[in-house]
Amino acid sequence: MTTGMNRKDTLADMVEKISDAQLVKMAASGDQKAFAGLFDRYESFVWNVTYRMTYNSDIAEDISQDVFVSVWIALPKFEGRSAFRTWLYRIVVNKTLNWIKSNRFELQYSDEKMLKNIENHLLANENPEEAINIMDAEKTLAKILSHLVPERRIAIILREIEGLSYEDISEVTLTPIGTVRSRISRAKDDLKKVAIDMEECRHGC
Repeated sequence: MTTGMNRKDTLADMVEKISDAQLVKMAASGDQKAFAGLFDRYESFVWNVTYRMTYNSDIAEDISQDVFVSVWIALPKFEGRSAFRTWLYRIVVNKTLNWIKSNRFELQYSDEKMLKNIENHLLANENPEEAINIMDAEKTLAKILSHLVPERRIAIILREIEGLSYEDISEVTLTPIGTVRSRISRAKDDLKKVAIDMEECRHGC
């Protein structure tokens, strides 16, 4: 006899094997399980981008929820001119940048609340030993990212952390690929300066 747990596992396995296009078609017709499959598939990406743009768990959660609500509402009108992945990523980028602009949000590494948010997030989502091991690295990343304007920051996150190609970023942000390359190049120059300053500070700041 198949147990409830086995049925749940079987359903999860089935959803995992279904393509984005199939899940989108099902979800657009109101299939909530199909939408849950899309949510599970892309929740991590959405969270990682919104969190590293703000380093505030509450804000990241709010933006992430707004993203998926917007996706659910807009799915029936999704025409498939681009891949679902590209369309979703575009919504994430737009929602995040619009939130930052409308709230005049600035990522301030010197903000003790932000550092505490990083600690609390890691301790809540990782085992204590792992949290301690990666905490310094995450704080260093936050300090580096805080020196970038939002457009360059999100370009670096998409490219260097999430691994998108220049072409993908261009399509997601609806920005000419030359502009994308320029933003990322300038962002890397900014990051090198920050890294040099941090290293010099360690040896006598």
